[in-house]
Amino acid sequence: MAFLFLFDTLYCLVLQKIQTLIGEKLVEIQLEQRDRAFLWVPFFIAVGIGFYFSLKTEPTWPSIIGALIVTIGATVSYWLKNKDRVNAFLMGALIIANLIVIGFTAAKLRTDIAYTPMIPKKMQYADVVGTIQSIEPMEQGSRVILNNLVIEKIVPDKTPRKIRVTLRKDEGLRAGQRIQILTGLNPPSPPVAPEAFDFQQWAYFHGIGAVGFSYGAPEILEDKKAGIITTLRGQIGNVITKHTSNPEQSIILALMTGQRKAITEEDWEAMRASGLAHMLAISGLHVGMVATVLFFFSRLLMACIWPLALHHPIKKYAAIFAMIGAFFYMLMVGATIPTQRAMIMTALAMIAICFDRSPFSLRLVAFAAVIILLYRPESLLSVSFQMSFAAVTALVAFFDWTRPFWKRSYSRAGMGRKIALYFAGLSCTTIIAGFITGIFALYHFQQYAMYGLLANLIAVPILSIIVMPLLVLCYFLMPFGLSSWILSIAEYGVSWILATAHWVAGLSGAVFHLPAFPLFIFIGIVISFWWIIVWKGEFKKLAYAGLVILVGLIAFYRQPDMQITSNGDLIALQNQKGELVLSNLQKERFTADNWVQRHAQDEKPKWPKTAADEFPLQCDERGCRGEINGQEIAVSFSDKAWREDCQWSDIQIATTPMKGCAAPQQIDRFDLWRNGNHALWITPEDIIVKTVEEVRGKRPWTQSKRG
Repeated sequence: MAFLFLFDTLYCLVLQKIQTLIGEKLVEIQLEQRDRAFLWVPFFIAVGIGFYFSLKTEPTWPSIIGALIVTIGATVSYWLKNKDRVNAFLMGALIIANLIVIGFTAAKLRTDIAYTPMIPKKMQYADVVGTIQSIEPMEQGSRVILNNLVIEKIVPDKTPRKIRVTLRKDEGLRAGQRIQILTGLNPPSPPVAPEAFDFQQWAYFHGIGAVGFSYGAPEILEDKKAGIITTLRGQIGNVITKHTSNPEQSIILALMTGQRKAITEEDWEAMRASGLAHMLAISGLHVGMVATVLFFFSRLLMACIWPLALHHPIKKYAAIFAMIGAFFYMLMVGATIPTQRAMIMTALAMIAICFDRSPFSLRLVAFAAVIILLYRPESLLSVSFQMSFAAVTALVAFFDWTRPFWKRSYSRAGMGRKIALYFAGLSCTTIIAGFITGIFALYHFQQYAMYGLLANLIAVPILSIIVMPLLVLCYFLMPFGLSSWILSIAEYGVSWILATAHWVAGLSGAVFHLPAFPLFIFIGIVISFWWIIVWKGEFKKLAYAGLVILVGLIAFYRQPDMQITSNGDLIALQNQKGELVLSNLQKERFTADNWVQRHAQDEKPKWPKTAADEFPLQCDERGCRGEINGQEIAVSFSDKAWREDCQWSDIQIATTPMKGCAAPQQIDRFDLWRNGNHALWITPEDIIVKTVEEVRGKRPWTQSKRG
């Protein structure tokens, strides 16, 4: 009894001590994170949005409204009952639950608002009447978005809100015209592999229910005038086309009107490989440059008028002028998600200047993220949103941390030192932004520009000091017909940028390739970096440890052994050398290119006709047989072939329907059609199959596949 009493006493003392330590630690954490609380608001809204898009079936409104009532009701009830003795951690948990549900609700609401029917299958010939919403020149021909559609053989309530059509030739069309055209239409394509980019989802949220091409020249039925912005964009494009030449012309068009399809694939590849592709994606860099140019020169001009400078807050006037100019620029280039984000941040920065506050802070970034996520929740899934916010967050955090150094360095710096500090700041910006966005480039595009610092040190000063100020000046001079000489100088600047891109891209080892890795690793890496930037205190070490583990998982991730398209026309196999080998090089070229890219290889080798040391299958006109990792594989192209192969194969793949096959694992024509592209991981113990449609589930944007 004495022993039990002693044990019970010691246990209570130890437990009490642990509770005391935990309580003290929680209070310490609360005090450390107090000024960072708002920075977690967009994070938990994003969690709710991400959870919505991860579902396999569409949630119902009654369940969402119920969740809102429960979370909001619990929060309000707790607050009213415990105003004087609120538990910070319990209240924080309730607020987090509310933010997650709000993000989820915003995503569902946006999905319902964006609804557009999608054509269920290919239409080889379709007579279409529609109004040109926008037109964008391409390297060859042009691409138009049509709305207010009438499509033969499709009833009005099944007609897409918009379609995208490629015209073989530049027909001299303009936005606002009502046209009739004979087209071939396809549903927007699903992902090429499980967890790959979902173009069908992207098209759904842009209101596009079909994509296609024209068979001939369109007939203009009605020549209406387009909106003011669309008309201005077209007029600016005409001036640029008249006074410049390619390839510089296509870059200037992208910078001034947001139209990028005219850029050649060769130039695109060079810009990507050199780490300069961000110059063509209109975002914070460009909006910031426009606002800076307008702010600096308007303030300089007002400073030259001494009565105005002495008696008025010209700095605030310049900020307002810069904000208006940046908004106009956003409209000119198309108001994409990165541009909207940049405009919101620029507006907040200029408003901060008007109120004599610091225009750069993580709170400003978080506020802009909240607005974008609630306004366009699907932007969370876009590469542009992810890369732009990641870069801005990392840069603001870095320069906020190093602000005392830059203030000391600039306070008594001469011209030479200021130039050196400019390039030092540019180097830091390039290294940090390049590293952070490189993570996203590796996940989405499987490549990273190794010499991005070198290319940006040369090209960014040209863009920011020469090209963008001149293009901003062009906006003011074009109405007076005085922009030709400005465009000529800007054209030289763009030619230097392109020359830099091609030179750097041509250097040995310019691009590092990494095979695609799973979504959960990518999400874990993003959360780890967010934790490192936002969190204060010793628990930041957990994020560093998490990064090491996640990077290690990338190294050990195994690519699929086989991949099959939904129609069975293309099969890819990983040979014993680790190369992806394709069954043919003529069909499904887009899918083949993407598979090869995701496998981080440049070439597209074809299956050998006979089994080789590194290739496990032997093929003829009826199909292929072989062994992969101890499993017998058969790929059959006819009924007779699969009936024979089913007797001995462990995995039976047939491009025709099967019935009565005895193979343990079967994939036939109907499986491929129903579930989309397949990916198979084959081991001696098991066969893991993932399909596009099983990963995506049945959602509004999969309607053309699932009916």
